[in-house]
Amino acid sequence: MITHIVAIVGGLVLLTLAADWLVAGAVALAHKMGVSPLFIGLTIVAAGTSTPELVVSVQASIENNPGIAVGSNIFNAALILGVAALIHPIACNKAVVKRDTPIMILVSLLCWWFASDRQFSRPESLIMIGLLVLYTAVSYVLGKKEATPEIPDEVKAIEPTSLGKDLGKIVIGLVGLVGGSKALLFGSVAIAKTFGVSDEIIGLTLIAAGTSLPELATSVVAAMKGQSEIAVGNVVGSNMFNILGILGVAGSMLPLTVSDHMLGIDIPLMVVVALGCLPIMWTGYRIVRAEGLLLVAAYLGYMYILFQTPS
Repeated sequence: MITHIVAIVGGLVLLTLAADWLVAGAVALAHKMGVSPLFIGLTIVAAGTSTPELVVSVQASIENNPGIAVGSNIFNAALILGVAALIHPIACNKAVVKRDTPIMILVSLLCWWFASDRQFSRPESLIMIGLLVLYTAVSYVLGKKEATPEIPDEVKAIEPTSLGKDLGKIVIGLVGLVGGSKALLFGSVAIAKTFGVSDEIIGLTLIAAGTSLPELATSVVAAMKGQSEIAVGNVVGSNMFNILGILGVAGSMLPLTVSDHMLGIDIPLMVVVALGCLPIMWTGYRIVRAEGLLLVAAYLGYMYILFQTPS
């Protein structure tokens, strides 16, 4: 048991440290590309902090457990935005509210539709990957148009790095994420079997929350520094990456079976949380502490339902 706990803690620590390196390298590289902070949050930071879910979900797909990506989306939209808003109210970019959040909702509905036959087939998974590529390309074009010549103070304070160092941080971060994900999956599955908890419940809670720690840390720090485009864009972008990228890649390797529990509770709740984000962001283009508290309460309610309902 102690070995498994050490594996989980070590995996989470390694995931967080590796994600920091990955995001640092990716952000520096993105600034060299001359794109907006919103594009950085929606794509590079979102994909970087979602890499743990990608690695763990692809591994878990061998055991036919697609719940990690869905659980991470609920964790992201409810708990991460909620905690970040409780620490510091978050201003919401109009482009995120009017464009990217509605797209996130449509992607969540698409996930529900694909899951309605209780399976993510290979053709459906390839469609999701194609949509992710299309979204990233369009976001890049819009990010170039929305970029401002002014360099943020946080970027000015960073010592200039070479392209080689930026790419090196990205590679080191990815390697660390793979190692941390393997350790986390090993410890979590072992403890789940010890206590008789199903792998699906573990995937929807412990692993989903653990692999989302990079998103949580990034959004909280960004909110504290007033970098709202990174804070919100990270969550919205991660949720789209989780569905289109993670389920897409995992399902293209092996068709994923959707359980009755996921189809009846988890995916519908993911859609409801995504829908709920829109009016919360739209009111004053700001997520205040009271709304953050509501989001956290929604996640705690989900946890209660999850453990009260047979999987």
